[in-house]
Amino acid sequence: MQFVRLAVPVISAGLVIAVTAQPSADDSLPIKVIAPQALPADDIAAERTPLGIPNDYKPWIAQLKSGQLLVVAFCFGPIEGEAGYIERAVFWRSDDGGNTWSEREERLDIHGREFALNVLSDGTILMPCHFLSNDAYNKAGYTYSKLFRSTDNGANWSELRIGPDGFPEGANTATDWTAVELPGGDDSPPTVLFGVSIQHGGDDKHEHVRLWRSTDSGETWDRSLHPDTDGWADVDGFFSQSTAHRTRDGRLLHPVRVDRTGPHWHIAGTPEELKQERGDNGDRMMLWESNDDGETWRRQDGDGRFGYYGEMYPRFLQLQDGRLMLTFTVRSNSTDGFPLGLRAVFSDDDGRTWDFEHDRLVISYVNHGASGGGFGNTIQLDDGTLVSVYSYRREDERTYVETVRWNAPEPKQD
Repeated sequence: MQFVRLAVPVISAGLVIAVTAQPSADDSLPIKVIAPQALPADDIAAERTPLGIPNDYKPWIAQLKSGQLLVVAFCFGPIEGEAGYIERAVFWRSDDGGNTWSEREERLDIHGREFALNVLSDGTILMPCHFLSNDAYNKAGYTYSKLFRSTDNGANWSELRIGPDGFPEGANTATDWTAVELPGGDDSPPTVLFGVSIQHGGDDKHEHVRLWRSTDSGETWDRSLHPDTDGWADVDGFFSQSTAHRTRDGRLLHPVRVDRTGPHWHIAGTPEELKQERGDNGDRMMLWESNDDGETWRRQDGDGRFGYYGEMYPRFLQLQDGRLMLTFTVRSNSTDGFPLGLRAVFSDDDGRTWDFEHDRLVISYVNHGASGGGFGNTIQLDDGTLVSVYSYRREDERTYVETVRWNAPEPKQD
C-alpha cells in the first residue's frame, strides 16, 4: 500500500479571545420523551449552558485524549479591518465535564463552516469543514471542502484542501463529518477511513466517490479506494454532510443525505404534496451498510428507510450500556409536536433496527423560524453523563449555541 505525502502548511495560532456575551438560557428545560414504550415517560433532567455570542452556529463536541472537552462552531460576523463575508472557527473548552466552559476562542486563521471533531486513539484531531465560494478568503471561486489536523489538542492546525487534483474542474468537493478508525494488530497501526465525494456533479458523480485510508493518523492518505456504492447518484455526494460509524461487530453504518429535488427523496406511502417544500430543509436520510470495511455499500433492509422528511445531520454514539444512540436534527416536518431542534433515538441491536416514532427524545425545542435548529452531537463521559451541543435561532433571527448535560433514561424493567 502506497501513500502520497501531502504538503500541508502549519497554521499559526492567531486566536482572538472574546468574552461570552450570550443571554442566559433557561437551564431548567427538561428533555422530553415522546411515545414511550421501552423508556419511562418522565421528563429527563437537563443542565443547559449557553456559549458564545449571537451568530455562532452549528457546533460539534468531542472529548480529547486528555479528558478535556472541546466544542467547535463557526461564526460569520464582520471582522474589523477585513472586507467581505468571512466564516471562521470558534472554540470552547471544559476541564470539568461540561459544568463550566472557557471563554470563547475565535480563530481568524481557520476559515470554513460546519466543522466536526474526530479524536483518534493516539489523540490526533481530524476536523473537516466546508468552504463557501462567497467567503472572502476563498480564492478558487467555487465551494470546496478542507480537512484540518492537530496533534497538540487543537492549539495548532495543518490544513489540507480536498481537491482540485483528482476531481473535475471546479468540483464542489465534499466529505463525511466523521472518520472511522479500524483497529490495528500487534505489529500494525490502526487504519483511518475518511469518505470523500463531490456535490452537484453530473451523471458520473459516483465515479468520484473515494474512501481515503491512512495508517499514520491522517498525516498522509491513500486515496485510491473507489468503493462500490451500488450506482448511487443524487444531488449530494455519497460521502457528503453525513457520518459513518463502526458498530461493535465491525459493520459500518452510513446515513446518506437524500436531496428533496433528487430522484430518491419520496418515501412510498407518504404524501406527494411534500415536494412543494422549498430549500434543503426537507432533505432526509437513507441508511447504508458495509460489511467489508467500506469497500462495498448497500441500503439497509433494501430501501434504507431511516427517519422522515426533514430529519438529517445524523451522529452515532455507542453508549456504555450497549445501546447505540442516534442524535439527529429535525429541520422541517416535525412529527413529534415540537419545534425544530435536536432529537435522539436508540437501537438495542447494534444499529440493525431503529424506531423513530417511539422512545424518541426531544433534546432541544426552542428554535424560532424555518432554520437554525439542531446540528449537534453527543458524547458520553466516564461517569455515564451525556453532554450534547446544538444551535438554535431566537426571535431576533440570530443563532445561538448551547450545551446540555443529561443522563440517558434506562429501559423499564419487565
